[in-house]
Amino acid sequence: MNIPSIFNDVIGPVMRGPSSSHSAAAVRIGQIGRELMGGTPQTVQAHFDLGGSLPTTYLSQGSDMGLSAGLLGFPPDDARLVDYRNELRKAHLVLQYFTGHYQDPHPNTYNLTLQKDGEEHRLIALSTGGGIIEVIKIDDLAVSFFGDCFGLVIWTRGAQPPLIDLLNRRLAQSTVTGSEGSLIIFVTSSKPFADELINLIHADPTVQAVRRLSPVLPVLTPPQMTLPFTNGAELKRFATATGSTDLADLALAYESARGACEHADIMAMASGLVTLMENSIKSGLAGTAFNDRILDAQSGKYVTSSRQGKLLNLGVLDTAIPNVAALMEVKSSMGVIVAAPTAGSCGALPGTLIAVADANGLGLEERARGLLAAGIIGVLVATASTFSAEVCGCQAECGVASGMLAAALVSMQGGSYHTCLTAASLALQNIFGMVCDPVANRVEVPCLGKNILAAANGISAANLALSGFNPVIPFDEVIAAMDQVGRSLPHELRCTALGGLSITPASKRITDELRSHLHFA
Repeated sequence: MNIPSIFNDVIGPVMRGPSSSHSAAAVRIGQIGRELMGGTPQTVQAHFDLGGSLPTTYLSQGSDMGLSAGLLGFPPDDARLVDYRNELRKAHLVLQYFTGHYQDPHPNTYNLTLQKDGEEHRLIALSTGGGIIEVIKIDDLAVSFFGDCFGLVIWTRGAQPPLIDLLNRRLAQSTVTGSEGSLIIFVTSSKPFADELINLIHADPTVQAVRRLSPVLPVLTPPQMTLPFTNGAELKRFATATGSTDLADLALAYESARGACEHADIMAMASGLVTLMENSIKSGLAGTAFNDRILDAQSGKYVTSSRQGKLLNLGVLDTAIPNVAALMEVKSSMGVIVAAPTAGSCGALPGTLIAVADANGLGLEERARGLLAAGIIGVLVATASTFSAEVCGCQAECGVASGMLAAALVSMQGGSYHTCLTAASLALQNIFGMVCDPVANRVEVPCLGKNILAAANGISAANLALSGFNPVIPFDEVIAAMDQVGRSLPHELRCTALGGLSITPASKRITDELRSHLHFA
């Protein structure tokens, strides 16, 4: 079971590409496949289920790019992702795609067959939203590996019960599973311990080979943890018991327990992400260009029109809107962004948080604490639902971002955790049923507008909560209802490009026009 972390699941990954669930997750899956083979494979066959989202989106939303980069050993924010096809040729890696009816368990299932020097292995992994992954099978052995610890794969000359017994005695907090000829071990977050186990295993004469799977997430899972809360009701009880009223302090308590991290380290990570977001906004406002996108740079148009007095006075929204647009344009031009909670919703939270912080003269620490407040709302959503548009539509991406930023703004304004939950509840109630229907299969239209909608909704919900409005429905019940609504959306409206705006005549025309200078496909 994946245990959400603010930096693993909610604020991050730091990445390039149009989609975290396609681009960044595919990088992480490719990285694991590369280590499974002991280096860059020579050939990889990827099979995608026609009942899922990948057959229609793996090219235009960057799965091909991400998987290639991971297999080559590149991180999700590497500049070489832009030229990944040339990098594939230089590495002599042949990557082939096949589609069919495979009855896969998740709409974003990667079923890979990897080969190198006569050696062949199978890897089945899921992209579960926001860049998070789960490996569910290695060769014929069912596993559950999220990339938040070290894993060992051992090939033997047959099932070896003595070796399994030895490892189980040595690994009180780890999982050892086995089948004929192979063992999978998930060890702790300690690299020295993983190295010690490798030496122990090599001493067994029946062992043929050992491969270590390194973590691909920034926050590792300790051998033992006790989480202070996992939902809104438990958060309230913990806050009452500890006397905490600030949502950022509660976020620090959670993340410290989740990753065995010091508060100072958590603040440093949050501050670094705020700085990166600010730099991305500046880059976007300065202007971006990229062939494979629908829109030219839009954010500067808003800034210019606002300065010329042509627009309605929207207060802080007049700064938030171009910020949001700038971040989306950086994403669409293959610049570096922070998924928050996804790449498709990367503009709403940081663009609005930074606009409000600028307007109120808040420093880096206050901004980082606001980001943490948003992050813990995302953790509560991830625990009970998903960030995957393929599962729950855009309400799981831009919708959740709106609830997160509403809570962050209340927290930065000095509101209590209770008022933050009220703001998130109000914001989330407004986004039920938001579908994912990208035009020309690009994460631009209507994604840009929905990020701006999320910003306006979040700001409004924050003020409603601060002024004492009653949300009526408790936060936890809103999340449960949102999840039920999202899973009820038709398959065609969950990031498959098979319904809504995706199939309009204009969308089809734009798709044809983009084929002449396509980067991803």
